[in-house]
Amino acid sequence: MFKEFDRTKVFYFLLIASLVGLFLYFSYSRAFDEFENSAIDFRLKLRPHQDVSDDIVIIEIGDDSIEKLGKWPFPRNYHALLTNALKHSGVKTIVFDIFFSEGKKEDEEFARAIREAGNVYMPHVFELDRENPDRSRLCATGFAARLIEVYKKPAKGVGFINVVPEIDGKIRRVPPFVEYEGVYHPHITVLAVLNNLGYSFSDVKIIPQKSFIVSEDLVIPLDENSSILVNYPDVWGKAFRHYSYIDILQSYLADVTGQEPIVDLSELKDTVCFIGLTATASPDAHPSPMEPLYPGVGVHTSLYNSVLNKSLLVRLNRWWNLLILIMLWVLTAFVTSRSRKRFVIPFIVLLMVSFVSAAVLLFCFAGIWIDVFYPVVTVAAVYVVFAFKKYVGEIQKREILEKELDIAKNIQQSFLPREIPEVGGIKIGVEMLTARQVGGDLYDIVQLDEDRLGVMLGDVSGKGVPAALYMARVVSVFKTYVRKGAVAEVVKKVNERLVDEGGSNLFVTLTYMEFKTKTNTVDMAIGGHLPTIVIGPDGNVELLNVEEGMPLGLISSDFSQITYKYKPGSIFVLYTDGVTEAMNLKKDMFEEERLVELSKTLKGCSPEEVVKTIHKAVDDFAGKAKQFDDITVMAIKT
Repeated sequence: MFKEFDRTKVFYFLLIASLVGLFLYFSYSRAFDEFENSAIDFRLKLRPHQDVSDDIVIIEIGDDSIEKLGKWPFPRNYHALLTNALKHSGVKTIVFDIFFSEGKKEDEEFARAIREAGNVYMPHVFELDRENPDRSRLCATGFAARLIEVYKKPAKGVGFINVVPEIDGKIRRVPPFVEYEGVYHPHITVLAVLNNLGYSFSDVKIIPQKSFIVSEDLVIPLDENSSILVNYPDVWGKAFRHYSYIDILQSYLADVTGQEPIVDLSELKDTVCFIGLTATASPDAHPSPMEPLYPGVGVHTSLYNSVLNKSLLVRLNRWWNLLILIMLWVLTAFVTSRSRKRFVIPFIVLLMVSFVSAAVLLFCFAGIWIDVFYPVVTVAAVYVVFAFKKYVGEIQKREILEKELDIAKNIQQSFLPREIPEVGGIKIGVEMLTARQVGGDLYDIVQLDEDRLGVMLGDVSGKGVPAALYMARVVSVFKTYVRKGAVAEVVKKVNERLVDEGGSNLFVTLTYMEFKTKTNTVDMAIGGHLPTIVIGPDGNVELLNVEEGMPLGLISSDFSQITYKYKPGSIFVLYTDGVTEAMNLKKDMFEEERLVELSKTLKGCSPEEVVKTIHKAVDDFAGKAKQFDDITVMAIKT
């Protein structure tokens, strides 16, 4: 047994250690990031609208602009006109989210407008190295769309506009720099916001996978891909001010064309204008956490706003998430192992709700991203594992208890008579059905001499093991006094002994009868038990009872007895209250009247037939209802 116990402990230790190792590996490797991303998307949508700078403006090339100006791409003299209009309006910074990689005849005009404005940022697109195993930085193998030379010199700054979609296609992160030919190149939005804050890209200290340090007051956290998490302030169209490309041109030319300006261009003074394509089916629209399609220019403005306002998102690193995970596991395992069943599930639910609520609040008000999906799933798994372990332990204990109860049942049976003596032709049939493995019903049949037979049947209050132990005690005491006096005297002595040795808070009801075959009489004393049914040879049924007699084991008392003259062939039926109080699914009881009516049909039956008929009647009446009390029936045929 010791070896079996050791094997069980080793098995569970290895099982739990394996699961813990596997779960920790999945957490550290972030194997379920697709689900964690969905969880963070939900938090982004759940939180209230974020503050945005009024100085950020989007000039969108939408369907209206393409409809009025013709097919995209527009001739570059329109971009030159737009640049002049923005300069004339006092715009602080102009950022083009449109790449210019091929020369056109209008390039000189556009370049001149850029030069005169002096605040224009122009983009290029890198060919990114997707197979680079080094996740600490994003590298480029060349240009996918190189900015033509004519625009490089007049532009205030040049930066890349690449975005890197997640596995689900959504844009959640933007790399602030790309390494190309051993040099870090800035993202166009990062470059623009740095310059407007009075810094240059060369001032920045980069710690890959940790931080993008601009100054003591501005440290931009980087994720494990050395990217910045995009803090989208709201859905498209609700976060920033929007103006139509064509409306800006028309308003600028209003004096020349004699039209009423659509836009008051003075509204653009000192703003940072991002110009990008937003028309239907635009190739620059990507899925985002906020919407299925989100224009790329919106990604740039969201990034600019989060750096400007220092409303930056940060995801806890792997080690912090592992620590939180382990704490949740330990708490779950402790509660599952130590608490009562009815408290475990409510506690686990409360723990998960509290954890998720805390994660949501931290994200909404502090911008801290804590992994939620994986902890919730694994806490459920830990609960299942420890609940299963506890269940198996309980099953093993129950099996041991079942074996012990089987032994107890055998011991209990040993207190009952193994053979039924026959005195003067009296025949007896008896059957006891316990509600549990052991019960509190008892009986004894004692041959007192050649023509006297003592019969006792009783019922201990309560059920199960305590009742069975008390039953054994009552039988032992009864055997001690059964030959020491008349029936009332025997019952009285048994009661006094039980009272003297009391303390169990149990009692027993009991009927004791002494049959005298020479005189065809029976002496009977009752200790609070049910009446005895007598079925005469002619089928007549009557109830035998004794006026004085209370249950045994409570207080000292006197007991009276009666003597009844019976006719040969009479049947005496003794039973416990498990018969009369048997219930069906409707909560109706079998009751004494039903038993008496049944007894009227038993004239001439053998004792065994009487017992079986009554048990079957009770069983049929109860149907599928569970037996809740011990049922004992004894039939004595004279």
